Amino acid sequence: MSTNFTLKENHKSEIEERSEEELHEEEIRNQQTLDSFVESDKNWS
Repeated sequence: MSTNFTLKENHKSEIEERSEEELHEEEIRNQQTLDSFVESDKNWS
């Protein structure tokens, strides 16, 4: 059980270490993907 907790803590630390720039770039990519799906859906309608 304690190992599981440690893994979660390590994962949390990795997330916190990501720079704001990386997070912003990922957010942009996610939005572009969503936009692409929406556009695709419009084409099928």
